[in-house]
Amino acid sequence: MKSIQALILPTVLLLGFPSATPPVARAAAPAQDATTSGQVVIEPGLSVGPLKLGDSRERALELFPKKDEDQEWENRCGTTLDWVDSTNPTGRGDVFIRLKKGKVFQIESATTRFHTAEGITTFDHADKVAEAYKDMHAYTLLSTPDPAHGSRPLVFWIDKKKGIAFVFAYYPQEHKRYLFKTIVFEPNKTFCPEEESVTSSKWQSIPAYSLEPPPELAPNIN
Repeated sequence: MKSIQALILPTVLLLGFPSATPPVARAAAPAQDATTSGQVVIEPGLSVGPLKLGDSRERALELFPKKDEDQEWENRCGTTLDWVDSTNPTGRGDVFIRLKKGKVFQIESATTRFHTAEGITTFDHADKVAEAYKDMHAYTLLSTPDPAHGSRPLVFWIDKKKGIAFVFAYYPQEHKRYLFKTIVFEPNKTFCPEEESVTSSKWQSIPAYSLEPPPELAPNIN
């Protein structure tokens, strides 16, 4: 009888208690950037994809890792990081990240990778924006005409309370404007249009939802 008990006791101990074998360490999950995070929505006054207003420079470069083709420069608005979206299957684009004192204060999406909750993205026509946003003010930037923008002044539709702006360039082949970029900034705070100040004489208000500056501001437009 004692010999049977002696056999049972070690068996119970083996079954009833966890193994002393140390757990196998799990491999760390790979860091996700803007192209792999799955976050693609532009949130007015908040974020573009995973990048948020107020994020640090380090966080911006973590989400948008710098490649050889990317650029960085200083301007009157602070520091600009230009991340080229070269792997976008629908076509190349850019994300411009504006920083002051090491913090993101403005994010500009000129790529179809990101879109608003309403599905608005680069290359869309203005009527799609007008249907979704009902309290926009319009401005134009009277800078030197750029062939890349159709050789016409850029037109901005802005909702300062929400912290979002839509920038329209001209497409000569279609004789109409298209959405060039979507800009997110802190509501009712500093907005930097194409590295210009809103106090500049180049920055002019035009009628709401206008797509062309009036003749007195741009007399050379045909």
